[in-house]
Amino acid sequence: MNKALDQETALLREELSKLLTTLKHNREKVSLDVLKTKYKKGYDTLCAGIKRAASDYAKQIVLCGIRIHKDYLDEAVSIINGTIARSGILKQLSGAAFSHQDITEFESFAGMLHEEILADLESLYAKHLGLYITQECLENPDIPPMIYCKVNHCIWQDGKWVPLKLADVVQSKEKSA
Repeated sequence: MNKALDQETALLREELSKLLTTLKHNREKVSLDVLKTKYKKGYDTLCAGIKRAASDYAKQIVLCGIRIHKDYLDEAVSIINGTIARSGILKQLSGAAFSHQDITEFESFAGMLHEEILADLESLYAKHLGLYITQECLENPDIPPMIYCKVNHCIWQDGKWVPLKLADVVQSKEKSA
């Protein structure tokens, strides 16, 4: 993950955390009925802010590192949406935010959804695998070709998908070592 993305994620987390703290404080001091009637406008604004911040932060966590080539986007989106619907985790994310005001619980559920999506995308990846043969592979039969996926433009390396650009860098460093 790059620095800008890390910073954006931290800002989204901070924003959601502040809103959840405010909601928790309000609910501890004032009954829910009073919040929904006497303080309706402010309460509704707070809830709308939490929905937006929670959605933005969850997207950041859930989709982090998922790479899809535009040619496979429709199929990948269908898989991702199916996973989200089947998982039931959106309801748990909502509960973590609105019922418990717990950012750690929220992050845990978002991480679970991320892992489920990655697992479900593996079937799409498996249909579009090939061998990535470098010049070094051709010159030295002891260097095996790498497994390449056209969907995510990644190489399977050390038990995970690594962007081809980064895998080339890793190979170059290994050669120079």
